[in-house]
Amino acid sequence: MMKQRNFTRCPETAEPRPRGVLPRRPDAALPAQGERALLPSARGRINHVFMVATRRLPGFEQGMLERLLRLAGGFRRISLAVHEADAAELRALVDGLGLAAEIAVIAAPQGAALWPWAQDRVTVMRNADGSTAVLGSHDPDDYTADAAGLACGLNGSIALGVAQPGGNILVDGKTCFVGADLCEAGIDSGRAIEVIACAPLERRGPVRFERTPGDWSWRQDIDRSIAADGSRQPIFHLDMFMTLAGPAPDGTQRILLGDPVWASKLIGLPLPEGFPIKAFEQIEFGLRLRGYDVHRNPLPFVYFDDPEAKLREWFYASANNCWVECMGQAGGCRVFLPEYGFDPWPELKAADDANAAVWEGLGFEVVRGGDFLPLADQLGSLNCVSRILDRA
Repeated sequence: MMKQRNFTRCPETAEPRPRGVLPRRPDAALPAQGERALLPSARGRINHVFMVATRRLPGFEQGMLERLLRLAGGFRRISLAVHEADAAELRALVDGLGLAAEIAVIAAPQGAALWPWAQDRVTVMRNADGSTAVLGSHDPDDYTADAAGLACGLNGSIALGVAQPGGNILVDGKTCFVGADLCEAGIDSGRAIEVIACAPLERRGPVRFERTPGDWSWRQDIDRSIAADGSRQPIFHLDMFMTLAGPAPDGTQRILLGDPVWASKLIGLPLPEGFPIKAFEQIEFGLRLRGYDVHRNPLPFVYFDDPEAKLREWFYASANNCWVECMGQAGGCRVFLPEYGFDPWPELKAADDANAAVWEGLGFEVVRGGDFLPLADQLGSLNCVSRILDRA
């Protein structure tokens, strides 16, 4: 079954996102060990979200920016980093949406670069005195973290000094869940570390396949979601397949873990040969063994075809890559879910509905986000293109 993109793919962001970056020269001192903590990934109401508004955002021409802004429109604050030349146009677009949030537009200096996958370039920490620190990448021309720092009332950002964790760390009140490929757990010194890992994986492909009887001219691309041969996680970032869902009534941490097999049955699409089913099973077993309350949710693995190149590229349509607000026993928990059941993949609506039902079964109000296929095609989704700067 051929599935072609019905949106323009931005060539600058079509390749897999960088897994990590080298340190740049610090412009300020990183807080000392024992004095820093990451913001929780799910606990508390979202007060302030940061995003990059640029034409490099996948799906920009199809209204992705407007979709993101409307989804965040009920938060107290939204900060948008924009290129200087686009500032007036994007300010007018924002004003025209009539959102309730206070929206700041931060213009990057002429020639500075902005990266649309904000989660990969910005890390936010709380210092022991309650102040905020924003950590950025090595590239002196990358203004993404500096813009996030300005949004927090700072003069810019600080060099992290190690690879940016991106979505490969999830943070509960007392625990940091760290993807095994990150190999850097010291960024948060006040929490216990849980490493999420499977047995080492082989990166699949590229391989020929028979798209129609007798036609072996087509290729399946490498598995873009596995970082490299020997990777110990099935997707390069935790937030693409695992979500924290707050405490169960008995206080046990609830975790949603993506289930590609369930999704495959829902949408009627077999998983490709060599798919790492056992990796997800191993991670589930490890989490249950450590006492966590694990709930599975559909995680579709689908593809787009390029007839000109005769190339099939697989990707995850992840609902795990979402915004979560856990309010404890007080009620009022919410989750903001990306969706994918739109042309050319209407079959994915079954997975969208099942994911919403899983969260509703846990007592969450579900806010459905609309079509996020252009982001999923480039290996990300809602959480990847944002960074939460403050929670209540």
